[in-house]
Amino acid sequence: MTLNPDIAMFWAAFAAQEPGWLDLTPADWVTQANALLAEHLQGVALELHTSPDLAGVDLIVTAQGTIELFPLAAQVAAAAPALRAYRVRALRPRSAEPDFPLGMEGFELSTRDVLVALQQDAGQAALELRLACAVPSGFEEHAQHMAFIMVDHVLGEYDFAVKVGAVDFVHEGDHDRNATWTPLADLQPVFDAYWVHALGRTGRFPEGDGAWDELELQFDCALDDDGNAAGDPGDAQTGAVMINTSAHAVAMRADLTCALTLDLAIPDAAARAAAQALHDQGAMLLQVPQLGLLVLTLERAGRRQALYYVADESLARQTLAPLLLREEAASLELTSRFDPAWSGYFDYAAYLM
Repeated sequence: MTLNPDIAMFWAAFAAQEPGWLDLTPADWVTQANALLAEHLQGVALELHTSPDLAGVDLIVTAQGTIELFPLAAQVAAAAPALRAYRVRALRPRSAEPDFPLGMEGFELSTRDVLVALQQDAGQAALELRLACAVPSGFEEHAQHMAFIMVDHVLGEYDFAVKVGAVDFVHEGDHDRNATWTPLADLQPVFDAYWVHALGRTGRFPEGDGAWDELELQFDCALDDDGNAAGDPGDAQTGAVMINTSAHAVAMRADLTCALTLDLAIPDAAARAAAQALHDQGAMLLQVPQLGLLVLTLERAGRRQALYYVADESLARQTLAPLLLREEAASLELTSRFDPAWSGYFDYAAYLM
């Protein structure tokens, strides 16, 4: 992959200027570093983290929780030159010491004051938060913002952005007393266990054809104020979706972040059968060596789409290349996008939950 010239220019400028910042406080150092970064790149930032169990300092390239900027953060970190005083890594990691306080404007909140209940949310984990401490009148919104920051630090930037869905605050008197409430300081192992056991994310690759379920959906139909179908049903398009429910086990796995779509025209039954065969053969080529997985197919408006999640886009394209040179692939439209939250899958799989 060709290095983004703006990234190269930033690191060259950083290497030249950073030795002059040695006498700065950490806060001033970060300010200078981010001012320099902003001259070359937008959307990412630098943070300094110390690790109690490791010597030295981590220089974190953060995307500020914006999933679309995760690849840029990874590219910036990967392009870093050897730095004697820093270990450079992409995205804010989980806190190694999740039991900590945070103070703002004279108010202090501890991760033991923030209680968390986990729920399912269309493939992600929803968080309900409540504060088990007294909050000064008029300071509630500020305290909730502090708790939000603390969750980000406890779970880490990747998990909070990708694996967590809705985050809601509930008042102490209104919370669900039947739910399991965990102090934020203890959330890490509880969250990981919930991810595996409650959501079924074992991380193990499915074998064989897997289990599939079918949906008949209407597209482009008018909706009323309550989200129900309205108007003439004949104006809507009907689509058939086949969902690989076995894929759920590896959904959002950190190495399967690229959504690759093979879209073929199916003007008649013969073309439909040929497209299905090609999509199935592609699934076999990717799944056997565990390069990727076919997660759904969609037939709509005279075309058949197959959605795969793959670890290495270049290797997946190389693996599929001979297949896509066939005559039945003449109408192929091949697209890809970074989708670590598997939104392309759960946009449909959520209907089965």
